[in-house]
Amino acid sequence: MVRIVGGAAVVTAVALTGAPAAEAATPTATPEPAAAQLKPATGEVGGSAGLYAVAGGLVVAAGGAATWLRKRRAGTH
Repeated sequence: MVRIVGGAAVVTAVALTGAPAAEAATPTATPEPAAAQLKPATGEVGGSAGLYAVAGGLVVAAGGAATWLRKRRAGTH
């Protein structure tokens, strides 16, 4: 009975097939580094990104003004 546990599974399978241990230890293909898989940033953002930023700033400013007015009318400023 052959018991396979963790990394011993590879060694046991190689021993049963008769392949040399050095051949089984070397990977068949080297993996590509993660940095090579990423595309470089070009610095381009969509044409409407600035418009969204300005609109978002106006929404935040309007919310702050509404809160300030509400507090002022309530007398808790």
